[in-house]
Amino acid sequence: MRFVKLGLISAVFLFLLMLAFSSLIPSSVTVSRVININAPADSVYSTLNNLSKWKLWLENYDSSNASFTVNTLGKGAQLKLNNTTVTIVETSRQSIRTIWQVGRSEPLSSYFNIVSNQTPPLTTLQWQFNQELKWYPWEKFAAIFSEKALAPSMEKSLDNLKKYLEQAK
Repeated sequence: MRFVKLGLISAVFLFLLMLAFSSLIPSSVTVSRVININAPADSVYSTLNNLSKWKLWLENYDSSNASFTVNTLGKGAQLKLNNTTVTIVETSRQSIRTIWQVGRSEPLSSYFNIVSNQTPPLTTLQWQFNQELKWYPWEKFAAIFSEKALAPSMEKSLDNLKKYLEQAK
């Protein structure tokens, strides 16, 4: 009985310690990558704003498992790729906001920010994912690894986009 009591007290203490430590972790996490592309901003925008063109640059794009809504251009366009659904929510010449829903997990907001430099036609593209977290300790601890999970795919996708747009020039 003494060991059971000690085990319960230890488990409660450990949970409270994890809760206290996780409260120091921010409730939102942003993973961001930036690339310079030697192409006009309009070319970058038109490629990002048309989901049917994502097969040309998005890493791990599997065309056999991809399906689109009737509209693939601009606000409301939707791409379903395996168990991931990407929806364009807002669009302007400087920014495109998308929502990524993977299975039943919480949706992630993603932003493409497009900054144009006219001479030479150089465009700076920032791609970021924002993840809002609940107070749960396991969710906050898992978010620490978000960058390691997202960044390699983001970097490869941006490199693919750069190659595609610079060759199309």
